[in-house]
Amino acid sequence: MGPPGVLFYAIVVAAIVFAIDTNSRSSFVQLMLAVPIWLAIAVAWLVRFLVALGNTRGRMRPAHWARWLAIPLAMGVVFAVTRTDALVRARFDLSRAALDDVAGEIEAGGSLERGWVGLYDVGTAERTANGFWFVVDDSGLGRWGFAYSPDGEPMESEDTYSPLWTGAWFEHFDGPWWTFEQSWD
Repeated sequence: MGPPGVLFYAIVVAAIVFAIDTNSRSSFVQLMLAVPIWLAIAVAWLVRFLVALGNTRGRMRPAHWARWLAIPLAMGVVFAVTRTDALVRARFDLSRAALDDVAGEIEAGGSLERGWVGLYDVGTAERTANGFWFVVDDSGLGRWGFAYSPDGEPMESEDTYSPLWTGAWFEHFDGPWWTFEQSWD
């Protein structure tokens, strides 16, 4: 059995892209899908690698070693990066100009219907007592997104209250932007 081919690499790249999207949106449901996909890839890689080692008695060409080791190395780096907030910050930074533009429009009385804002599909913004928030991920079990509040910590309003959700937890992110999270009650 030779080193991984194009199909295996394509599956690994798709799994990496999925993990990056999952992490940058803090999506619990996607995480529950990503974990078994990554485990399946790891098991398939390990079985194939052990068979290849046995068939070659460990005497592979350097190019084959590189093709074998690139996959766990890439997945290990992505796993390590997803343990930080680097991907959330990068996606936010790439979307910052669009988020700030929309914040100005909404603060001036513009529409809450938004769709895509930068790299986020936010659908609709919801007003809070001192700003608004975008729901970036709504898995049914939890909601996560960004709240805009230039006057300090965001406060929920009657419009954002629902007995189905716990109160929102806010964490300052950058400037007037906060992250928020709610879970199903």
